[in-house]
Amino acid sequence: MIGVSVVPAVFLYVTSLFNYDRGTPLSSASWVGFDNYVRLLSGADDNFWPAVGVTLGFLVAATATTVVLGTMLAVLLDNVTRARSLFTTLMLVPLVMAPVIAGLIWRLMFNDLYGVLNSLLRPLGLDQPWLGSGPLAFISVVIVETWQWTPFVALIMFAGLQSIDPRPREAAMLDGAGPLQMLRHVTFPMVAPFFGLVVALRVIDSMKIFDTAYILTQGGPGKATETLGLMVWHYGLYQTGWIGRASAVAVLLLVLVLVLSNVVTRYLKRVEMQESV
Repeated sequence: MIGVSVVPAVFLYVTSLFNYDRGTPLSSASWVGFDNYVRLLSGADDNFWPAVGVTLGFLVAATATTVVLGTMLAVLLDNVTRARSLFTTLMLVPLVMAPVIAGLIWRLMFNDLYGVLNSLLRPLGLDQPWLGSGPLAFISVVIVETWQWTPFVALIMFAGLQSIDPRPREAAMLDGAGPLQMLRHVTFPMVAPFFGLVVALRVIDSMKIFDTAYILTQGGPGKATETLGLMVWHYGLYQTGWIGRASAVAVLLLVLVLVLSNVVTRYLKRVEMQESV
């Protein structure tokens, strides 16, 4: 744990306080204190706040789509009596696929000229430059992330539905509650802990998005899909080699993840307490 967690974390924090370039000896690093953070937070670095906006936008879109669709799939799966194991197995296919492989497959599907999506849409005059337009590239990354992680949410919510006591639902059914009323007032309060778990996990995971966006767009076109994770890669490894500034971005991303996950967890706990009352 010290070797794989503590030492890299300490190196990250310390490096963020230095002006250090990739490929140079550590002895050449110069102390700058919090100048890297001030430069980022003050807007002197005009890439940081747009990357924060893209990251938060992706967080909201990807979390909302995966949680809503995953919950709907879980409810449908809970009401399936035949071939349930088959559907559950099929749902695992996107989940077990490596994000890089999934990104490569979807990049072929999004291709303007020979991609399967435009091949289907072209006869209708609806073909699109999926990865060549800023808004469409953002939507494309959200689509791939939703396709891959909706089964994760669905399986956890399905496990929650299977674990709850059936007697309250049976009583509500005998009292004449409709499907929507039962879902809203009986089922959902009972699976609220599972719902809070998947929301918190998806918030944390969506904040750290890198591999899908890297394979599909590498942050482009322009900066339309450059998240904070991609910004760390651009600054530290690909474009400039500014290890010190990239470390500062990584630390700020960590702080943002901790703050948002804490806010979401507190909110969901408060909602759960209100529902139980």
